[in-house]
Amino acid sequence: MIAKFRRALRAFQPKFYRSVSAHYNPYVTFTNYRRIWLIGIFLLIATALLPLLVVTAFHYQLIQNSIDSELILRTERVASNARRAVTFFLEEGLDALRFTVNEFGYGRLTDPDHLQEILRNLKLGFGGLTDLSVISQQGLQIAYAGPFKLEGRDYSDQQWFIQCRKQNLYISDIFRGYRDVPHVIIAVKAFRNDGSYFIFRATLETERLIQILDSYKSGAYADIFIVNRQGFIQTPSAHYGDIFEKMSLPLPSYSSRTEAVIYNDIGSGPIITGYAYISTQLAHTPFILMVVKQKQGMLGPWQELRSKITWFVGCGILIVILVMTLTCTYMVNRLYQADTAKAETMALMEQNNQLVSMGQLAAGVAHEINNPLALINETAGYIKDLFVIKHQYKDDKELLENIDAIIDAVDRCGTITKQLLGFTRKFDPKIQQVDLARLISEVLAFHKKEAEYRNIEVYVDVEGDISGLETDQGKLQQILVNLVNNAFQAMDDGCILEVRAAAEEADRVRLTISDNGCGMPEDTLPKIFEPFFTTKEKDQGTGLGLAITYGLVTKLHGKIAVESRENEGTTFVVTLPKQFKEEMRENESSSG
Repeated sequence: MIAKFRRALRAFQPKFYRSVSAHYNPYVTFTNYRRIWLIGIFLLIATALLPLLVVTAFHYQLIQNSIDSELILRTERVASNARRAVTFFLEEGLDALRFTVNEFGYGRLTDPDHLQEILRNLKLGFGGLTDLSVISQQGLQIAYAGPFKLEGRDYSDQQWFIQCRKQNLYISDIFRGYRDVPHVIIAVKAFRNDGSYFIFRATLETERLIQILDSYKSGAYADIFIVNRQGFIQTPSAHYGDIFEKMSLPLPSYSSRTEAVIYNDIGSGPIITGYAYISTQLAHTPFILMVVKQKQGMLGPWQELRSKITWFVGCGILIVILVMTLTCTYMVNRLYQADTAKAETMALMEQNNQLVSMGQLAAGVAHEINNPLALINETAGYIKDLFVIKHQYKDDKELLENIDAIIDAVDRCGTITKQLLGFTRKFDPKIQQVDLARLISEVLAFHKKEAEYRNIEVYVDVEGDISGLETDQGKLQQILVNLVNNAFQAMDDGCILEVRAAAEEADRVRLTISDNGCGMPEDTLPKIFEPFFTTKEKDQGTGLGLAITYGLVTKLHGKIAVESRENEGTTFVVTLPKQFKEEMRENESSSG
């Protein structure tokens, strides 16, 4: 357990704590990594936690606004659903009356037996009906079916009858009337054949309406009831008055849609009131649906959520500290690794400087060899002239062939030393006309013997109209050498190397070096131009050849691309501008 804890702590400790010996490397920059690490941790944690703490400071207000919006939305939804249910209940009753009038007519409706049968059928199919009445246009009840003794009643002075005569359809508010029981009247006005009219009336049970409202009541903190447009309560309310009493809440203003507002009730604190003015498609009603919820009773889940958020913020602060510490550790580690890589690069540069010195030494040696080679060449030529003049040696073919072999060997050595001098003298940047065909031949000459020994076929194809290439000959020479060397290392004996040069549109030249060697996997291609990346075995490559080539091509304002398939071969395509423009020359001179 202790060992695991120690391993976990190591993740927070930068590598420079455990790599003290690396500081003795003279190429390591003596930077105070510990100071950078501590300052970085402080700045990262402060930057990350400051917004979090500010958000936490204001989260209560934001959550409060969100809670209010959510509670209002929920209250509106309940009021809207209850409004639809009450509206449907009233519309269903009106539709039932209209259907009955149209189906049976005045004669059958005034027959007490038929009217009783109609009431029974409507109760079975519709429900919520108490009785049915047929009333003449003078207000006298002609026929009645129901549990009360209302035959012959005169309704001419009743408010509902007066209103019903003016309208074809009518819905009353809840009142007691002759029966002294709270009820709702719905009525339709129908015309007879002689032009007179009568009113077909039904009484709806308020219990059915109360049941509909109770089905939408949620919790002890919620109240749902109906008031009329004068503010008198029509159905029982748990907190805001008895039936037929004036509601203690202010009457909401008219709106054609469902609304919800927040009131500050003196007795119960903040309340959310949803209301809807009920109106059917057939007739207006005097009803206003009220949904009242005590805000404090609805905040229980939200208060629990707020405590969870507080706990979450505390855990978040701890996580931020851990993540920022790990992040800063990672960044300092990368800085430390970059310094280490820089030290390794400087060591490699020292080796490269040694190679440059060796190249300069080789150039001096080649220059010195040229003098005795010239002497040998002149002496061999003089001896050949003497032997040709004297008749005794003139016909000795073997002797002359040996002398020619000496001269050829001297010429070959001279060519090699000239090429060696050519490679070692072209370090300074110099933009000039380049004979691309000759340059390719010089590069391939170094591999001539290797190609013959390994039976590698080399094809060169240079278009005739490619003259006029203007670039840095030394850099282009090094590009070709690196790519050709790379191809020879990738090819087995008996393979084929193709070097092609062609002119493209827009004054550009394309060089293609293709081989049918081992090739490279697809996942390797994006990395081949990275420094120190190599697919060769250990101690067989530095991984700098293609990286240097990429840099040289970029300096020549060109592009390099590669296509390769494993076990099929590799093709490098180098595209260079045919001529340097003035801005290219300025950039080249400044970079050089």
